[in-house]
Amino acid sequence: MLKKIVFFYGPKYNFKRRLPRNTALTTISELAIYSDRKMREHTFKIQSRRANDAAEKPEEKPVVPCLVAYSEQYAAISESALHSFLSFIDQFDIESLYLQNPPAQLAAQFLNSHSRVRVIRHEYKTLEMEGLRRINREYPHVIFGQEDVKRRLLTALYPLAAKKMSKPLVLLFYGPTGVGKSETAKYISDVVGQKLFRRQFSMFHSNEFAPYLFGGRHTGDSLAKDLMERESSVILFDEFDKPNPLFHSAFYQLFDEGIYEDRNYRAEVKEAVIICTSNYASAEEARERLGAPLFARFDAVIEFQPLTDEALEAVLEKSCREAIAALSEDERKMISEKELRGSLRPLAAGGDGVRGIQRLVREKISEALLDRALQD
Repeated sequence: MLKKIVFFYGPKYNFKRRLPRNTALTTISELAIYSDRKMREHTFKIQSRRANDAAEKPEEKPVVPCLVAYSEQYAAISESALHSFLSFIDQFDIESLYLQNPPAQLAAQFLNSHSRVRVIRHEYKTLEMEGLRRINREYPHVIFGQEDVKRRLLTALYPLAAKKMSKPLVLLFYGPTGVGKSETAKYISDVVGQKLFRRQFSMFHSNEFAPYLFGGRHTGDSLAKDLMERESSVILFDEFDKPNPLFHSAFYQLFDEGIYEDRNYRAEVKEAVIICTSNYASAEEARERLGAPLFARFDAVIEFQPLTDEALEAVLEKSCREAIAALSEDERKMISEKELRGSLRPLAAGGDGVRGIQRLVREKISEALLDRALQD
């Protein structure tokens, strides 16, 4: 008989910390495999009994001290088994049950029939005022050539750091590629002290984006499920301008209230920073392409400028320094940082921004090391 039922909403690493330490754990996948095997054995016994015309007393239920289900394991359960989950586990004598991010239809079965379900939600780190002061000090040394962005960014982040808002802070970054939009999101995540949650929207095609956004079969991936499992309160939707505008309505409630819900999952995203990057040339273009209903939901729309020659030089210097520092001691003896910068300076303004410069540095160093290796 179930004595303890725990629903945990959040990332796996924290869920594991909640599990009993001195109790044997059985995962839902292991239980499903065991159940399938016993079903086949039972079918064989029935056939044998009919042949021998002999009766057999019913078996006792196997004892399961603690049943655990991780988020990814629900996909291994059939749709019918998920909808009749209580009947499935009734085959066993389960003492305690721990479910990570259970699908809505599974959770409802317990909430409707058990009064002692304990719900635990992961508490995410959020931006503090000290983090805001750190951004003020460090941002120009981390993201080059975006002096105007720093002030707009700090102004936008202040209500969240001052605990004056509970809904997500939703920002739209626009401007050319390779000028620091995604790097700014990574940096904010680093300041908060968490791993950035990032989804690259250009990777999705229309036929697979719809079930990902709105939910399809519980066995498939979905944004709601991913948001439930995230480890960070800093969320990056990279290349937000790429999906079809038909999908924009999926984000209304998330941006307004911090709730993202599909047919299987309901994610709560409160006191988070949601950053959407785009390559729009202006705020007017962003409003026209995204549409007024979605554009109005951004708390701040921040422009990133093309990098100046001075900024490109600073990026080149930093990229060379960091790339050489990552080499072995013997390799560093083969590369002159001054000569490396000098050879790449005419190419630094090639139009690909920071990523283009970093690629040039990697290629140039690899070329020099290869020539040396071939000579040896």
